[in-house]
Amino acid sequence: MRRLHLKFYLAIVGTLMMFLAAGAMIWHHFSSPQAALSGIESATALAAGMLDDARNVERQQEIVDALAYQLHAEVALYDASGATNVVAGSPLTLIPKELAEAGWLVRKGGPVLNRELSGGRHLVVHPRHRFFWHSLHMVFLLATVAAVLALLTYPIARGITARLARLEAGVLQFGSGNFSARVKVEGRDEVAALAKSFNESAERVEQLVRAHQLLLANCSHELRTPLARIRMAIDRVPGTDSAVSAELARNIAELDALIGEMLLASRLDVAHGLERPEPVDLLALAAEEAAHFDLQVSGDAVTLTADPTLLRRLVRNLLENARVHAGGASDLRIESADRHAIIVVEDTGSGVPAAEHDRIFEPFRRASTASQSTGAGLGLSIVRQIARAHGGTVEYSARPEGGSRFTVTLPR
Repeated sequence: MRRLHLKFYLAIVGTLMMFLAAGAMIWHHFSSPQAALSGIESATALAAGMLDDARNVERQQEIVDALAYQLHAEVALYDASGATNVVAGSPLTLIPKELAEAGWLVRKGGPVLNRELSGGRHLVVHPRHRFFWHSLHMVFLLATVAAVLALLTYPIARGITARLARLEAGVLQFGSGNFSARVKVEGRDEVAALAKSFNESAERVEQLVRAHQLLLANCSHELRTPLARIRMAIDRVPGTDSAVSAELARNIAELDALIGEMLLASRLDVAHGLERPEPVDLLALAAEEAAHFDLQVSGDAVTLTADPTLLRRLVRNLLENARVHAGGASDLRIESADRHAIIVVEDTGSGVPAAEHDRIFEPFRRASTASQSTGAGLGLSIVRQIARAHGGTVEYSARPEGGSRFTVTLPR
């Protein structure tokens, strides 16, 4: 995936290149020939003056050679009879009529400058490569300018998009559940306004979420008081049918358990880390919880830093889920893999429909079958919250032999 700063940078550089190319084409069409011709005429005029003062052939040859070298041209000095007595290179042969016409001549081999000297002599300059070198110098100049602009433009493009990258990181933190995440407001442009708007929106969302969590926790806590009064009142009512009393007691206990799960879920939502981390022998902890379900634990002895109370609740909820929906867990094992500890709970029940695999960890989500409609649907949601609080994950998969497999992966 191409990054935004590269797109921005390439757009700027591409625009500069097109501008330089257009400028070079315009310059070459309108200015390059005239500039080259003007330079040739000036150098030729200077050489002509020197040749008029030269008294011997050796000096004339030096002047002609110097002119040919400076102009990257072929130069010849014709005498009054039209013969060439001093030559640098292989100039075009001019007929007497052409020698008589001083100035620029257009020949098949290119333009030729014919300048008349004293004594009927003529200095002829054939700039065969002059236009090429003149254009090459300009191309080199434009390429240098383009390279410098490209080098100066990259930090500017990167600096603008770097703020967007930091804004993206803040949004990802906020989306992952860190509602206190904010981004630094840098500059006074649209990116800074976007960062400021995000911070303001994040502040409002955090206040709403905190208020919702606090309300849920307070309501759950306060509900336990009237439940206790109802339980005591039922025990004191004379002549109450025992079956009715037992049913009421069961409903009250179920409601009390639901309130406890809601309190724990609210606390996990508010918490930003483990409250009491300490070294935990995961195999021993799982064995203690499995003993309440008459289940044996197998696997590796793994020690990790975690909250033992929350881990006990995680294992208990998985085993309770297997008991309610599958008649009990068939296997509980602890595995060690690289830097992670893995808890695997399996059962031999009917499993979960494929359409609900990704939704069974949602709060208050119940199985669709009537026989699995008991419970409030918070057990597996709390398992996922506890796993995430420890920096881990929980996944569901169907066993090939039938039944369910829950896999909890925790960093060691």
